[in-house]
Amino acid sequence: MKRPIVIVLLTVALTLVCLGIGAVVFFAFNNGFPTNNPFISQDVSSVLEESKTLKVDTESPVILNVINDLGKVTIIGADVTTVQIDVIKTAYDSTLEKADQEVKAIKYSIEQNDNTIDVKYEVPNLNDFSEYNTVDFFITVPNQTSTNIEANFGEVNVSNTKGTVDIASDFGDVSVQNIEGALTLENSSGEIEISNVDAGSQDVQITADFGKITLDKVNGKDVNVNSNSGSITLNNVRATGDIFSKSDFGIVTFENGSAASVTIESSSGKVSITKVNIRGTLVITNDFGDIELNQVMAGSYDLDSNSGGITIDGAKGSLKAQTDFGSIDIKNAENVTVDLKSNSGGVDFSGSLGEGPHMIQSDFGGITLTIPADSQLNVDLNTDFGSISSDIPITVTLDGDLEKNHQTGSMNGGGAQLTVKTNNGSIDITAIK
Repeated sequence: MKRPIVIVLLTVALTLVCLGIGAVVFFAFNNGFPTNNPFISQDVSSVLEESKTLKVDTESPVILNVINDLGKVTIIGADVTTVQIDVIKTAYDSTLEKADQEVKAIKYSIEQNDNTIDVKYEVPNLNDFSEYNTVDFFITVPNQTSTNIEANFGEVNVSNTKGTVDIASDFGDVSVQNIEGALTLENSSGEIEISNVDAGSQDVQITADFGKITLDKVNGKDVNVNSNSGSITLNNVRATGDIFSKSDFGIVTFENGSAASVTIESSSGKVSITKVNIRGTLVITNDFGDIELNQVMAGSYDLDSNSGGITIDGAKGSLKAQTDFGSIDIKNAENVTVDLKSNSGGVDFSGSLGEGPHMIQSDFGGITLTIPADSQLNVDLNTDFGSISSDIPITVTLDGDLEKNHQTGSMNGGGAQLTVKTNNGSIDITAIK
């Protein structure tokens, strides 16, 4: 019985030896083992700093174009009359001597045509991890400068400029602050932090595949923020036009701001809005996650959650809210016209009702209304399994025998139509004195 086991072990050992011999032959015919690899701990680095100063016409804006495949890009606007480009080249190899030789061989280009400046560092074989020498650009420009940046691997930072900012980044964090002008930013993977941006009558467009997005003190015409996977945080964001935000996987938070209209789409994550004024419509669609509004004033509300509760503190105007799985809780409402529906969950409403008709429905859950005692309403209250109670007297007009689970009539002489229906749960109306 032992002989077959011995044969198997010998076969495995022979296979491993053959693989080892094959690897040695392969690297022998490919100039040896790679010595320029970021995953080899004995790699030695060599750094070389260079700089260049370019004269520009300060009476005209500067246009700066930067392409950097590997390395950091930092652009700072200042009260200067020249463009100062500081370059840090870093090379890696197995010895310092080889690294010194390699860092000197790193090539980049700087070209100027009047007030247009092109700075470029490109790596031919960017997907080959044996090529990872980096070039960092630190560029100081006059304040009146528009920037266009393409970065593959590395951080991007832009600050203190007056002009459009256009950034396309594959892998690396991006920071933009103290900008006056339109902003367009696309990032595949990395955090995005935007602060103190005034686009004026122009737009702010932010798109990220993977990474957190934060906007703080941002003004513009239309503000568009999208993330495939990552949270979105908006603080003090104001748009004369529309604000649109979409997150496939991540929390969306918006606090302090204003817009003509706001649309938020979330596939998975809570949506929370606090102290935002909206002249037109607020639309929120959430597949999996709660919707929470606190002191949000809008011309109208259209809220839809497939799986999550809806909570509102303070509302005016037309209010439509629907959830498939979750409860609806509304308080401090003022003269609202409501269309509320929960397929699986209760509905609690507290506040005053405005022009009707009003519709409140729940398939599985009780419905509680707390409204002023002098509310003038025509009511139609219906529950399949549950009871009906009201602190406000109802003059019943139902034909035939009075049903405990179905009452129609009027409150305080009648007025706007209020229809309340639940398939399984009680209906309770409480008066606000």
